Amino acid sequence: MAPGVPSRGPETDGASSAVMLDSVEILPSDVRPLPTADEAETPERRAQRELIGQARAGDERALRIIYEQHEHQVRGHLHRLLGRDSEIDDLVQIVFSRAFAALDSFEGKATISTWMYRITINTTHNVLRQRFRRDRMQRAVRWFDSGRGADRVHASKLEARDEAQRILERLRPDLRQIFVLYHYEGLTLQEISAIIERPISTVGDRLTRARKELRELVGEG
Repeated sequence: MAPGVPSRGPETDGASSAVMLDSVEILPSDVRPLPTADEAETPERRAQRELIGQARAGDERALRIIYEQHEHQVRGHLHRLLGRDSEIDDLVQIVFSRAFAALDSFEGKATISTWMYRITINTTHNVLRQRFRRDRMQRAVRWFDSGRGADRVHASKLEARDEAQRILERLRPDLRQIFVLYHYEGLTLQEISAIIERPISTVGDRLTRARKELRELVGEG
């Protein structure tokens, strides 16, 4: 046997080899630490995080920078969603007011731009829903008003609504429920179907019957 080479006896099996491997010393120079969160993020994300932090602290300059960087984006998106709208200027202010009020919920996983798109879409959805409900309410009042006598055509809107409510209360509860959800709350037939857990065909049938009975009640009144 060559000098300096240890003999391998029966006890030197695979298990002991594994133990020897486990005991290999790892030098500090072999260890490469993982990058920290600050090192991993891009300069753009770091700048965004710092800007949001300043805005959260109430820094007016930071809030102004966010507004100036994203006002055109928000305005353009509102215009594409709503078309020419007299309330665009007000809606831009509403979007940024909601964004600034929700700064603490901004986690930084998305860009500020993406976050602003989300708030703009949600705001637009709420506005359209409110307008839809308002228009349906006005149509419902006009619908009741159309069946009234000529001598009461000039009654006030408040009187018209009060009378509509009195007539509505004479409707069967299951029919009144559908009529109110559709005309007053602005829900779709599908949404009403999910709420009352009935098929859409049943919802549509009840709405038709509610309108028919209300026309008869209006004629009586």
